[in-house]
Amino acid sequence: MEEIEGAITLPEGHRYAMFGGGDDFPIKTYYEGVFEEVFVAYHPFLGPIEDPKAIDRYVEMNKNEVEQHFRAVAWEDMRRQLGFEDVKRIDHALRTMIGALKPHAEDKEGANRIIEFCERENLLPPGEGELSDFLKNRVLRALLETGEEWIWSGDEFCTERHLINIQEVLAADTWDMNHRTFFGYQHDWLIVPPWDSHFTLFCGSQSWVSDMVERCGLKGFYCDDETTINWSLSDTKLR
Repeated sequence: MEEIEGAITLPEGHRYAMFGGGDDFPIKTYYEGVFEEVFVAYHPFLGPIEDPKAIDRYVEMNKNEVEQHFRAVAWEDMRRQLGFEDVKRIDHALRTMIGALKPHAEDKEGANRIIEFCERENLLPPGEGELSDFLKNRVLRALLETGEEWIWSGDEFCTERHLINIQEVLAADTWDMNHRTFFGYQHDWLIVPPWDSHFTLFCGSQSWVSDMVERCGLKGFYCDDETTINWSLSDTKLR
């Protein structure tokens, strides 16, 4: 058997199934001709509803248990309590907390303020890189309400993908956590969390996106023509 010389290069990814626009490339430009609208949905902070010790068990909980035992705390509420001028600083500080920024671009003071506040108020900061466990059932129910029955899930660059039944993953915790992107059977919408990001992109037609925002109670903002995944760092030199 002949050996393959050189590195193997993957083919260009399908834009309806992933995010691959890079850090500084406008999100809507990347999806031009594929999706009309994009909404940046913040992953909420989480606080226990009744049992303060639920936070200690969070990593062992499935999405159904998280929905049952936790409440969401919106970024705007956190902004006011932290004394930040803009929610952009929350995103900046969260990225600092996970070591996603070079030292000169970090907001260590903002990160420390979030850490101290969460410890004092018994809150969990948002996770990055995948749709919030708190939002998953909301999203699944909303998709069912809009007539979806089957959806595709894929890994980060969608080199592997599974067809999953919404009713099944609502009834039991069969959501494959190794698959982070979710897109329509007809490729007409996409739900994708970019790498090292504490938010998820909801992409589709204007009507579909606005409908999902309302049904799921999503907090965030609609992308304009200049929005990149570094939207919170527009005044910071990253390199």
